[in-house]
Formats: sequence, structure tokens, C-alpha cells
Amino acid sequence: MNLADSNNLVDKRIVVTRPAHQAEPFCRLLERAGANALRCPLLVISPRPNTRSLLRLIEEIDSFDLLLFNSPNAVNFGIAQLASRCNLRGRAKIAAIGAKTAQAITGLGYQVDICPETGFDSESLLQLPILQDVSGMRIAILRGSGGRDLTESVLRSRGAQVIHVKVYDRLPPSKDQFEQIEALLLHKGFDAVTITSGEAFLALWSGSDSKLRHLLNQSAFIVGSRRIADMAQTEGLRSLIAVADDPSDESMFSALIEWSAQAR
Repeated sequence: MNLADSNNLVDKRIVVTRPAHQAEPFCRLLERAGANALRCPLLVISPRPNTRSLLRLIEEIDSFDLLLFNSPNAVNFGIAQLASRCNLRGRAKIAAIGAKTAQAITGLGYQVDICPETGFDSESLLQLPILQDVSGMRIAILRGSGGRDLTESVLRSRGAQVIHVKVYDRLPPSKDQFEQIEALLLHKGFDAVTITSGEAFLALWSGSDSKLRHLLNQSAFIVGSRRIADMAQTEGLRSLIAVADDPSDESMFSALIEWSAQAR
């Protein structure tokens, strides 16, 4: 998509639902294109220190063959907790679920040994030849609360010994926080909603009253995966849903440009 078409976003009101600490680069991208970015964080990210599984991983780190990080947040929270208590440059290889996660790892000075060349999800990772025969391997999956257990269950079925280590929580906004979001959306109105996780969609949809749901069903939704689109439709969303190639800022922005061009 030619980024010159970003002129189609001028004065469009775009709801940005990324967690607050991750939203600003995307908001600035929208604002440079002339859009109005409505900051509505639908997930609160917080560290989850000293869980039993984390302490076990720290104590037994030398016996693990693979540390698998399933998001940039898992990297930022997980490596910070591990590196202060044990040596991560030993036996274990490091895997990333996608390019953004890999960038977070290398940004902290660690080498990524395993990462899909394309894709950003469990399915892409699990297709890699190196993960087909993992019998007897000890694997730790560092992740947040919620989400799918697909990677863990498939690696177990292939013979690996797997533990999952939840290093952060993804929580919906408090009642007061959601009321502020709802008031903003009802007051400002909006043209499109960007959603990059199923949990964020559920927080928005389940928290909305009938008036806001009516507006949501009249707005376009730009989502970061087909899985999110299917979830939204199952939950009852009836509006136009455009699916980006992946949930990165660049792909979401490109999908917005394509939507705005078609909507003219």
C-alpha cells in the first residue's frame, strides 16, 4: 500500500486500544497522517514476579534446552527477572514467536536462535522444522496471563517437557477506567477501532452498554489476526472487519489506509 494514501486518514477518528505503554508509536503514526488518535487502553499490563514457576525456572535454568518468549512483554518482564538472578547465556537456546518479540530480545543484548521468518503466532512457530522433534527437551514458555495454550500442548504432544512461566498479567481496565473510555467514545464518536488482541476485544465488547455497542456495530474494526475477527463475529459484532497481516503498528496502519481508501 502506497503510504501517500495515508491522506485518506485525515480527520478520521481512530480508536487505539493498545496498552498505554505500547500505544504511543502507533498514535504518533496516525497523527502524522492527520487522523485523531483516541487513546483507549483496554488492557493493563503489570509484572508478575516470584511465581512458583519462575522460581523453579531460576533454580533449574541450567537444565533447560529452550526458553520461548511469546510476546515483547514476555521479553521485557521475563528477561528482567531472570537476568538479575541467573545466567541466560548458558545452555538454553532462545526462541521468539515473531519478529517484534525477536527485536525485543536482541534489543536487550541476547541472541535469538529460533524465530519464524514470517508469521507471529503459535501456528507459525510450531511449523518450524527445528521444533518438530523435541522429544526429551525441557522447554520454558514465558508468557502473560490469559491467551492460548496451543504452543504448550503441541510441544508436549511432541515429547517435550514443558512449563509455562507467567511473567506478567493482562487485566481489563477497572470500572472507573472503562467508564472514562466509554464517555470519551460516546462524546467524540469514532470511525474505526483498532484491536490487536482477543482479550482487548472482549474487554471492550463485554463492558459496553447498548448505546456503545450500537456505535461499535456502525464502525469499522481493524484487527490484528483472523482469530480476533472470528472471535468478534462469534460475540455478535456486526460491523465491517478488516484483518491486518499481523498486529504490528506497520501492518495495522497499512490496513487502516486500505480501509479508508475503500470507504471513500
